[in-house]
Amino acid sequence: MRASGDPYLEHCVETAVQLATIGANSSVVAAGLLHDSLDDSFLSYDHIFKTFGAGVADLVEGVSKLSQLSKLARENNTASKTVEADRLHTMFLAMADARAVLIKLADRLHNMITLDALPLVKQERFAKETLEIFAPLANRLGISTWKEQLENLCFKHLNPDQHKHLSARLVKSFDEAMIASAKEKLDKALTDEAISYHLHGRHKSLYSIHCKMSKKKLNMDQIHDIHGLRLIVENKEDCYRALRVVQCLWSEVPGKFKDYISNPKFNGYRSLHIVVMGEGTVPLEVQIRTKEMHLQAEFGFAAHWRYKEGDCKHSSFVLQMVEWARWVITWQCETMSKDHPSIGCDDSIKPPCTFPSHSDGCPNSYKPHCGQDGPIFVIMIENDKMSVQEFPADSTVMDLLERAGRASSRWSPNGFPVKEELRPRLNHRPVHDATCKLKMGDVVELTPAIPDKSLSDYREEIQRMYEHGSATVSSTAPAVSGTVGWRS
Repeated sequence: MRASGDPYLEHCVETAVQLATIGANSSVVAAGLLHDSLDDSFLSYDHIFKTFGAGVADLVEGVSKLSQLSKLARENNTASKTVEADRLHTMFLAMADARAVLIKLADRLHNMITLDALPLVKQERFAKETLEIFAPLANRLGISTWKEQLENLCFKHLNPDQHKHLSARLVKSFDEAMIASAKEKLDKALTDEAISYHLHGRHKSLYSIHCKMSKKKLNMDQIHDIHGLRLIVENKEDCYRALRVVQCLWSEVPGKFKDYISNPKFNGYRSLHIVVMGEGTVPLEVQIRTKEMHLQAEFGFAAHWRYKEGDCKHSSFVLQMVEWARWVITWQCETMSKDHPSIGCDDSIKPPCTFPSHSDGCPNSYKPHCGQDGPIFVIMIENDKMSVQEFPADSTVMDLLERAGRASSRWSPNGFPVKEELRPRLNHRPVHDATCKLKMGDVVELTPAIPDKSLSDYREEIQRMYEHGSATVSSTAPAVSGTVGWRS
């Protein structure tokens, strides 16, 4: 049973349901159902392999490894260290099938939904890790729905009073009838102009409102994009035609129009943003973009997460990892939302390619698999403290020891001390070869440091101890007669 009192199987089922909801295929859903089986049951990898096949078994194993690293990070408060948290994001993407990361996110989402069952101290620690590690990870993979859910749940547990206050304000300010009226009005105007479109309402998440208020020192009434509409059209020309329709329907809020089509953001993001005084004089943001712009912003190499995280200093390797992960997940999932089919999946469009191969002429066939020339990230445990270390490709255990100040003249590249307990451990096993290459996600445990002395130094010290001990015994011990028996 879980801490909430619910059967543990319920968590497994809910994880699988989350995956099915976004359109994940049968292998991913099956692995989601079994995601904790290697850690919390008698099932082995071989049993899962024989019963469900290699695809499902490998995914379950990947989730298990991610869970172990997550536990290490949580116990060592890695989430509070910005650089190490960022390295964990990349390591999670690089060391496992991207679909395993997707399953881990679904697992974490349901755990956050049921977090109230844990003690307050654990709630805070769990929420902090989720906010710093998993929510940005969901953002990097373009799963904005999960990102917003995770952030809002974390906000609820980390700042309960502020969450309650803003939630009440948002409910009070939200006018469903106003949004419906604005949508109906725009629907009619676009139809009259013979513009093909897809339109839906949207509102800013509670956590995003909180962040904007804190960052820009605003009150809630000064935020103009809380409520909005997203309009997706066929082509660039229709974007500007639709913009003129919006401008004819409502009064524009001065200074709140952004043309990111003519002037894309540094990360490639393109869209038209305009804030108008909507129905009932309530500010309403309208975003207008093409289907291509929408898919690029959500899943493509525009790397929208860089803008959202406010950091443009990520290496090309990190960008490549995110691009690859997004590509895999995009094709593994039939859709990332229920609205996806209406964004252009008509009869004239070819059906999605079957992963991992692309159909002839598929425009996505150029998407790269992640290369092996980028940096690797390794978990290092020393004196019961964990850190995430970045190394160049082809680095070895000896490189790690040198960085940690553990390189020793008596530790040649070909060997370590005879006693295994004095050797570093790589993925829980003693290292026998210092030239062993490190891989993404390796866990290296360093043994307690011992003085770096030569063999002759140790011999002299042992000799002195022996001589001192012999002198002490001979001068203080009473005479003993008879035979002393030793037990083996």
